[in-house]
Amino acid sequence: MNSEPKPRSDRGFAFADGAVANQSTSGEPTHRSGEAWFLGISFGALYAVAIALSLSGTARTDELYHYAQIHLFRHGDFRVLDFYLTTIPGYHAAVAALLWISGLDSLGAARAITAMFGLVAVAIFHALRKRLYPGTESLATAQFLVLPVLAPFFFLVYTDVLALALVLGATLATLAHRHWLSATILCAVVLVRQHDAVWAAFLAALAVWPLLRRGAAWRELIVLAVPYALPIAGFLAFWAWNGSISLSREQAGLHPEMSFRSGNVFFALLAAGALFPLQAAAGLRDFAAVVRKHRWLIIVPPLLFAAFWWGFRADNPYNGALPDFYLHNAVLQAISTDTHWRALAGLLVVLGGCGLALTRLRPPAATWLYPFAALFLAASWLVESRYVLIPFSLWLAFREHRSRVIEYATLALWTALAVLIFAGMITGRLFP
Repeated sequence: MNSEPKPRSDRGFAFADGAVANQSTSGEPTHRSGEAWFLGISFGALYAVAIALSLSGTARTDELYHYAQIHLFRHGDFRVLDFYLTTIPGYHAAVAALLWISGLDSLGAARAITAMFGLVAVAIFHALRKRLYPGTESLATAQFLVLPVLAPFFFLVYTDVLALALVLGATLATLAHRHWLSATILCAVVLVRQHDAVWAAFLAALAVWPLLRRGAAWRELIVLAVPYALPIAGFLAFWAWNGSISLSREQAGLHPEMSFRSGNVFFALLAAGALFPLQAAAGLRDFAAVVRKHRWLIIVPPLLFAAFWWGFRADNPYNGALPDFYLHNAVLQAISTDTHWRALAGLLVVLGGCGLALTRLRPPAATWLYPFAALFLAASWLVESRYVLIPFSLWLAFREHRSRVIEYATLALWTALAVLIFAGMITGRLFP
């Protein structure tokens, strides 16, 4: 595992075809069995405790609608509650089928199944990180497990964790050159959260970019990209048939298509600055070095701050609901109504944007994550912390670690935040 950032070199790795060799750039041993066992047992026990605590309690917010749909399917009633549901009920069908197979029939059991989907996501993330950065997978996976914006949703009847597991699985298949397998998984993603079809285009870019840089023929590029057109075609067919991206036409007005806003993009930068303060602070040195070579870049931080100050809006009606209960709404309302909080948020946006922009990603084509994440986030009017789950998770998989001190400090910070948020949620005091 890399102990300190190294010079910007990809020596020891072969990126021409998107694969990597099992060797670390630092030359350090890539296998830390003691660390892996310690992290695995500690965080595995924490996860098991969270599952046990989540088995009881009434439905929390949208669990009411998700579980109602699951309950119908579980008992052989295949009506779709399309007045409330905005997503195609693939998640609901999967959970109902597993409940039927296991003979279980309760909200707690449905939460446990979602937690099992979470373990699948964790295993795939571990495999993805091991392929990209051998020797860092244990620490990176522990961070993924307690990522504060993700951790509570492992234990809720929500669609996000299954969708995340599928996108991570498709990414791993793409890096392994299993493009038809990746496309098949992405088709399943569309049946869970249809707007996640955006990630099919990203994975197509991830697959094609190395060949494009080598000057491959257009025919070869098209053949490689064809599988990724299938999930996109499926999404477009659903859109045309349904008349709206949202399954519920009644909810479509609050989730408008072909409407782009900056709210979620700024929120992602804000969350990045808040969750990666040490990495961002270290990254500011890299940014300053670039500014010394290209002086005009000095205008980027004030421009980013000004863009946030005058451009950030969280005006979807749902973002004004119960700020004393919804944690993300409390943050958004504070930023919208208090200039001091807005100024602090602007500084975090600048810290996240400038301090993390130069983070090295592997493979090099992973830099396509930034424009596709911006497109994905800008397409939603509602500002939601859940929308950053896939962009953040992929970035965690692709990014190079800073020093072990920084990464373990981040793990400690996130563990504390995740436990506090989960405790607030499980006791009914707040919802992330």
